[in-house]
Amino acid sequence: MFDPISKGIDDFGNSLLQALNNVQGLFGKELSVVNPIKDNILQLIGNTPLIRLNRIGSEYSGIHFYLKAEFLNPTGSAKDRTALAMFIDAERRGKVRKGMSVVLYGAGSSSISFSWIGKIRQYPVYCLVPLSTPPERIQLLRSYGAEVTVTSVSDTSVLFDLAIAKAQKVNGWIPDEAANPANPNFHFKTTGPEIWRDLQGKVGAVVSAPGTGGAITGIGRYLKSQNSKVKVILAGKQSSPFLRYVKAKTKKEQDEISLPSVYDSRLIDGAFPVSPEEALHLQADLYDKEGIFAGLTTGTVITGALRFSETIKDTLANERDPFNIVILSPDRD
Repeated sequence: MFDPISKGIDDFGNSLLQALNNVQGLFGKELSVVNPIKDNILQLIGNTPLIRLNRIGSEYSGIHFYLKAEFLNPTGSAKDRTALAMFIDAERRGKVRKGMSVVLYGAGSSSISFSWIGKIRQYPVYCLVPLSTPPERIQLLRSYGAEVTVTSVSDTSVLFDLAIAKAQKVNGWIPDEAANPANPNFHFKTTGPEIWRDLQGKVGAVVSAPGTGGAITGIGRYLKSQNSKVKVILAGKQSSPFLRYVKAKTKKEQDEISLPSVYDSRLIDGAFPVSPEEALHLQADLYDKEGIFAGLTTGTVITGALRFSETIKDTLANERDPFNIVILSPDRD
């Protein structure tokens, strides 16, 4: 029997979905009500939200702070993007194929992400870690699918040499995110456009801790391609080679500093050193004032963002629109 009330409700629902699709087409947003079903877990990588900070930084009138919540990626870090990008690139180029293994070294977020995606894509994963690796970290790597070998070394270069020997033995592929252009390219294609989209192009600056330099390079390239006035800022330890390079006064001093090949120093507009104590303080503040628990690196980046704000606050006095600063929060550890 025809029910005019139900028919009216159906028409309204269809009209609403059409309107949402129109909004999606206009702004390029992925609305969960439009596409709530994912074909696999890897589709949850990326499209992390921007979270407005309401209390931290509130003393800076005319400046809005947004946390790019990369800790909401499936394993809890931005390295999920890097790992997925490098797997896809390596498979396309034939560097890794069925029957091959993946050989990792170190127990950081990258190893977690590569172990997880390697498991999903059905590659055996071997991970060599230094003797000082905490037992809970070893267990976490094993939980994500890696066969972990605890070595007797602590030097990263020696660990890398052991990884090369292991790869030769097991016909393995060693991801090298510090040299692989798929690393920054994926951030150029995804992270940068997400930031631009979600702030509708109103991006004043982006602040990040460098890591390998891949994320800030890809994001910085994209944002500056949209608006050359966007500021790209680094925050990190005083001893960081990235910060020392920015602070170097001569070309000779810069040439003496070794940096990853994926990193483009020409994009950087400023760098701010942050002590571990300051980072810890802001990490605690983030939970206390905003209810967000993220890693210590996020505390570093927030501190850098606040220091950068101090340098520009006087120039924004007569601006009508807020100056939006995006803070990259890389992980939850």
